[in-house]
Amino acid sequence: MAWDYVNFQNDMGELTQIAKLLLSVILAAHILVKKQEPVVCLSWLLGVALFPALTAICYLGFGMNPFERYAARKRASKHLAGLKRPRKSTEEIAETNRSLMAKKGFVGFDRTAMWVSMLQGQTLQDGNNITPLVNSTNAFRAMKEAIADAKEYIIFQFYQIQVDEIGISFLDELAKKAEQGVKVYVLFDALGSHRIKNTFIADYRKRGIKMHRFLEVHPIKRRFQINWRNHRKLVICDGKQALTGGFNIGSMYLEGPDPQRAKWFDVIFKVQGPIIADLISLFAEDWHFTTGKSLPSEILDGRHDLRANACESDGLSQIVASGPSENNAPFYSSLISILHEARQRVWIMTPYFVPDKELLHAMRMAVVRGVHVRLIVPKHSNHPITDTCAHSYFSEIHQYGVELLRYVHGVCHGKMVLADDDVVLAGSSNCDYRSFFLNFETDVFIRDRALAMDVAKILRDVSQDCIRLAPKDVSNLRIGRLLFRRIMRLFAPLM
Repeated sequence: MAWDYVNFQNDMGELTQIAKLLLSVILAAHILVKKQEPVVCLSWLLGVALFPALTAICYLGFGMNPFERYAARKRASKHLAGLKRPRKSTEEIAETNRSLMAKKGFVGFDRTAMWVSMLQGQTLQDGNNITPLVNSTNAFRAMKEAIADAKEYIIFQFYQIQVDEIGISFLDELAKKAEQGVKVYVLFDALGSHRIKNTFIADYRKRGIKMHRFLEVHPIKRRFQINWRNHRKLVICDGKQALTGGFNIGSMYLEGPDPQRAKWFDVIFKVQGPIIADLISLFAEDWHFTTGKSLPSEILDGRHDLRANACESDGLSQIVASGPSENNAPFYSSLISILHEARQRVWIMTPYFVPDKELLHAMRMAVVRGVHVRLIVPKHSNHPITDTCAHSYFSEIHQYGVELLRYVHGVCHGKMVLADDDVVLAGSSNCDYRSFFLNFETDVFIRDRALAMDVAKILRDVSQDCIRLAPKDVSNLRIGRLLFRRIMRLFAPLM
């Protein structure tokens, strides 16, 4: 009997090894077929070689792409929700953009402006007022004032709404407006706001709020992907004003007792003008994708009036809508184009910095041309593993000549790019793989000298609360820390 038991154990061991080998081969074959990006492909294959079982679990949750059908549904939502606008021809876009920029006296960034417009199929828009609001006191006050003034409808979309004093106070304000007859639409990401329970949603629906999760995580329905999250932050009230940027809703996003030394630094942009029509279209598409229903015709039809009623403005702007259902990675490709066309400076603020090879190359080439490239990141963000991955790039970009500043008072969560004297690209996108290729994001490309001056002042002020990366910070690292950072860098496409 003992001998039979030993033989049984040996047979089971051999079967386990065969199963592991078979799993590795199948997994590797699937990765080679489905992952076209070499770095991403190699990262997964390395995981298969080193930790086949763990990698299989991670690949099921992170890597497999069921989104072909989701992407088809997302694109179909533009048609089904009545959102499809005729795309302007390349010649019309080029001629109109050239005329608008000449009229405003803007020089340079012709290719970037053309690229942004081509991605959206529309020309740059005149007649928008866009104002940056720094930190939670200003941002949350502006949101609540807009909500209080709303008479017809409120759109409230965020990646994360925390179930705490701040989050509940906003939802209570929205519920009061719904009880007054205002149409209130709340959309939040299922993963980012995972603490929101069904009973919580039901309570606010009873109070009149139309409230839904975006792309619910549901293993039984094959929705246990944590990629393709909706990272947008958006408030729209009656089409008269909108707010979009980096803020989520919750107590952790408060700047703390000293606004000059904010423990959470962030920026949101107040928008007035015809560009709000495009923000409404963007939300309507997300809403239809989530619920299968269109927004009321009075909201969608009102976009035509918005486009006709321009404000006085010295600038031009264009929504940059990114997402895995979009081609050409709009935010990412726009950032690369800005780096290639800049002549004086490119200042980037991002809470998470996980670049790819092309972005690093663009930053290096900008420095070689004499452009002042400055990167502002938090010394410590709210995601330590991402920080470790980011640190692995610091030595490289420091050698390129990029000025790296690290915010010391807390988390610097603003997401802005300033180029030369009149270009701003800002919104919800981080400088990492998720924002570049996996998340749904909303950013705004802006040509405006006055706004660029305001953004430059914000970035200069923040720079006073930063420490500059010195050579000693990236040299003579202990071998263990260096190895750990390099290992984390292998998983950069997952960050």
